[in-house]
Amino acid sequence: MADAAGLRGISLWLVALLALAMFINYADRGSLAIAAPLLARELALNSGAMGLLLSSFFWTYALAQPLAGMVAQRWPLRWVMAGGLTVWSLATMLCGLATGFASLFALRLLIGLGESVIFPVNARLLSEHAPAHQRGQANAAISIGIFLGPVAGTLIGGLVLAHVGWRPVFWVLGAVSLLWLPAWFATRLPQSTRSAAQVRAATPGWGEILSRRGLWGVAIGQFCYAYPTYLLLTWLPTFLVNAEHYSLVRMAWVGAAIPLVQALGSAISGFGSDRAIGAGHDESTVRKRFMLWGMALSGVMLAGATVAPHGWVVLALGGSAFACGVMSPMCFTAGQTLAGPAAAGRWMGLQNLIGNMSGVTAPLVTGLVVQHTGSYRLAFLIPAVLALIGMVAWGPLIGPVRQVAWRAPT
Repeated sequence: MADAAGLRGISLWLVALLALAMFINYADRGSLAIAAPLLARELALNSGAMGLLLSSFFWTYALAQPLAGMVAQRWPLRWVMAGGLTVWSLATMLCGLATGFASLFALRLLIGLGESVIFPVNARLLSEHAPAHQRGQANAAISIGIFLGPVAGTLIGGLVLAHVGWRPVFWVLGAVSLLWLPAWFATRLPQSTRSAAQVRAATPGWGEILSRRGLWGVAIGQFCYAYPTYLLLTWLPTFLVNAEHYSLVRMAWVGAAIPLVQALGSAISGFGSDRAIGAGHDESTVRKRFMLWGMALSGVMLAGATVAPHGWVVLALGGSAFACGVMSPMCFTAGQTLAGPAAAGRWMGLQNLIGNMSGVTAPLVTGLVVQHTGSYRLAFLIPAVLALIGMVAWGPLIGPVRQVAWRAPT
């Protein structure tokens, strides 16, 4: 296990603060899904329109990733992160004032733009300052924040929804997010050993990064693992209320339990993989085994969810969620390891652009499937098939998970 005194060059406090930022990030991006059961009725939005709204966040979030990666690679991370959080928090609060589809759509695009910086910022910090045998733990902490964010968001937002309506859901979640900023500005960030000019000179170009098969392996693998994650993040509350006939309060509790098991999976894989690497096992083999077994388990559970009887389907979805949690730290650790400090920001921008197209497609396709077939179960079959593609991506396509030997700068 890692030294309890902290990570070499990066403090445990900073890792916790990054995890908290991710917690806030995912609570805010899931706010529309929490409010959807009442919001859709009041604003007269059908399943197709809700699917479009739920996916709209990812349009700007995914497409802005290369730009966010470039900004994170070159500019002070303190201000990049603070600016992004301010934008997405204020936009979340403004969703509570929305009057229809158009205003919600525009605000969701703005939330996606603000949230686009967080993964490139994390990638640059961890690739530069966290050693290989502790990087899994740092990413596990961040992944736990990813999954606990929806736990708190669903539980708190669901209870607010049940008692005072959907508009305060956005006001509460957005306002609480801004409380993170004072701690961020009070925290000392580790200093890079390279000057800004050296960073610019050593950073590989977009073409060189795109030419690496490792990028395509990790990005396609991320798409396949993230699809069921985003399906549950965006549609689970509505599925539980409309298809499983849960009350709003029961939906809040059960909906919160699903990402909780994802957080458990992240903790097991992040700490377990680092323990194995610290004991002398090959880093690449360890990371890939966790990812391949996680992908296989997710596919089996989702296939089971298509035929499971009422009451059991939630357990099948919980099994898939656990498997997605196992994959999460490995996905980001692999990208950071492959890219190295010279390319972490840009690499993560491209990886997230491709991987987060699942955030565009999962809510939109699910909404269309439900609208045209009346069944949520058929929507679960799509990520089950994607799991097979993900295993190919994480197996032969990605190759060894070791830092790329970038061409020397001219």
